[in-house]
Amino acid sequence: MSSQRFAPEFKEEAVRQVAERGYSVPDVAARLGVSAHSLYKWVKAASPDRTEQQSKELLEARSEILRLRAEMRRVEEERDLLKKGRAVLCQATRVKYRFMNEHRHDYAVTLMCRVLRVARAGFYAWLHAPVSDRDTEDARLLELIRDSHAASHEIYGARRVFGDLREVGETCGLHRVERLMRRHKIRAVRGYRKPRPFAGRPSLIAPNRLQQAFTVDAPNKVWVTDITYIRTWQGWLYLAVVLDLYARKVVGWSMKPTLSRELALDALLMAVWRRKPDGRVLVHSDQGSQYGSDDFKRFCAAHSLETSMSRRGNCWDNAVAESFFSSLKKERIQKRIYKTRALARADVFDYIETFYNRTRRHSHLGGISPEAFERASA
Repeated sequence: MSSQRFAPEFKEEAVRQVAERGYSVPDVAARLGVSAHSLYKWVKAASPDRTEQQSKELLEARSEILRLRAEMRRVEEERDLLKKGRAVLCQATRVKYRFMNEHRHDYAVTLMCRVLRVARAGFYAWLHAPVSDRDTEDARLLELIRDSHAASHEIYGARRVFGDLREVGETCGLHRVERLMRRHKIRAVRGYRKPRPFAGRPSLIAPNRLQQAFTVDAPNKVWVTDITYIRTWQGWLYLAVVLDLYARKVVGWSMKPTLSRELALDALLMAVWRRKPDGRVLVHSDQGSQYGSDDFKRFCAAHSLETSMSRRGNCWDNAVAESFFSSLKKERIQKRIYKTRALARADVFDYIETFYNRTRRHSHLGGISPEAFERASA
């Protein structure tokens, strides 16, 4: 049987049956009706072409792998560079140049220029002149600014320092002086320095046992106390109050011209005398020196009163007492000018005993007064 009778497509399919599908030459020859000798020749003739095709595909695959490895290496370098240089991404160009100069032995200059988005030629130009003329002039002006600020005993701001510079013949602008002083934290110092806050620090005398639990289910369980100031023409009048959290009623108060420990003790003594509690009462206050005195602690221990203190600088821990003082000042004190402490004492007494406890409607109590709430609950 001559091989000339078979088309090239037939020969390719026969060879594919042997090469790709794994059939043997005699089986394929018997099924297709060709001689095994002819099929062997077809397979042998096709083998160099297939080998060349496979080699070509292998080279392409290797080239693609090498390209992907190079791309991955480039991406990893850019990632590491961004981690180290994230602080200079939004900085001035010269800051980026300094960063590049520090890491030029770790990363390629071309890579850093691409990631930081700066010109390669500009970086090499900066290497020959890392300090610009403007930076040199700023350094010279900064020394003059420091001298002017120190000569004024640190009370001059940018405008007065600018006046000194103009007086000695400098032609810089005010905004430049402001920028240099702001960058180097040179500012006018006037008055007393602001004390450093200690907000949130717990008390060392008594823990915060109340923890802002302002809703109480019975009277004489929790009292809160605090002190405020009232201005008069004769001087300050100090007011200390004790409130029962159950009905928000003022159960004790005291007013004195001095801020002494007796002020807090007298208010608490009035509360004990008026309420006569038969169980243990929690007394919550701030960390004032009056409430941390030894006399106050002894008084509480003698009358079965358990002390509790707010965190320092945290007004929310004693919000009920602060709210009462806010209502007192907005509704009564800020509407009057007291000539004497006696007039202020009488007016505050009238507000507490006549209006607040007996008449004023309290939003926390459903719109009734503290005494009406206690009568209704009793």
